[in-house]
Amino acid sequence: MVCIVAFLVVLVLSAVSAKYRRLLGTAWGCAWRRVTLRPCDTTFREDVKNSMLAPLAVRAPRLVRPASIAIEVIAALMVVSLVVSLYLLGRSGLNLFVYGTCDKQDTQACALAAEACSIGGAPDFWQSIGEGNVVGAFGDEFSSLGETIAAVPSRMKAWDAADYVSPDATYLGGYREGLPVALEVLDPGCRFCAELFRNIEASGFAKTHNLAYLAYPITSSLGSKFPNSPLVASYLAAVQAYEAAHGEGGDAGRMTGDWYILEQLFTGTDSGGVGWQEWMNGADAAGARAQLQQWLVDAGYSAEAVDEIDALSGSDDVAAALTRTRATVEDEIRTVSIPTLIAGGGLHAGVRDADTLARLG
Repeated sequence: MVCIVAFLVVLVLSAVSAKYRRLLGTAWGCAWRRVTLRPCDTTFREDVKNSMLAPLAVRAPRLVRPASIAIEVIAALMVVSLVVSLYLLGRSGLNLFVYGTCDKQDTQACALAAEACSIGGAPDFWQSIGEGNVVGAFGDEFSSLGETIAAVPSRMKAWDAADYVSPDATYLGGYREGLPVALEVLDPGCRFCAELFRNIEASGFAKTHNLAYLAYPITSSLGSKFPNSPLVASYLAAVQAYEAAHGEGGDAGRMTGDWYILEQLFTGTDSGGVGWQEWMNGADAAGARAQLQQWLVDAGYSAEAVDEIDALSGSDDVAAALTRTRATVEDEIRTVSIPTLIAGGGLHAGVRDADTLARLG
């Protein structure tokens, strides 16, 4: 290990001083043989150690052997540290290319990532280590890396949002022939979804695209990240099923009840000035359900229609639709960030500003 560390030191020094360049070839030869598990065929390794130990041999000969062992241990730790650092750098770069964030478990931990709510996934490596699950920690780490590598080809393809919209999809402002389809993966409780929605409105993006969505409540082993998101998602799916059954979802210029709910959540406030999304995230289930029903009334639905939508929200058909949506997000789109927008032939993870949205074709 000493010769590997010495090679790295010589490599750096030779970049700034010519006198070290004559040692570069020798250092590389020795380091390469050690990397390939062969003994060094020169005295370079011993020369380096002797030069470090010579002053100590004069002053305290009995400490030479312990110092020699210490040098080997320190060199080994430095090499291991270098290998781990290179691995983490490579993994982070690969995650950034594939998912738009260097940390799949916590998107906001990456300064280069767009703002987003993290879907998460396998337990954190150090969390598993702390729990004593060493085998599981390494297994999850390499499994996660394998998933990232497998997703690389999909990130280089041209994305077509129409391939992922649900059969009962509704479109903001209604579907208009001739406009490209765009698709947003959202969680009703995620504040970054609200920010993206406001940017979509400010940019006029929905006027140049047929914008649909997939409602994906973020969940973990502890339950839903936002307590009422599953309820809101079930109402959104119920409205879509209602509109599909009554043949009204495609009327251009008409805002369907699901989009009205999203608009209220993402842009509206209650009488006290509290954002509806913030209110919904803290409301009890009964209060949340009552507010969703009131929004449907405000959107122009009759009492009978609201009752039908409420019944649909707890139906097997809606549960199956939400299961299909989850499978689409996790198995086909494979994003780790909410919101995610498919538009302009690309996959865009996290919030995009109004100017960027205006430029998407």
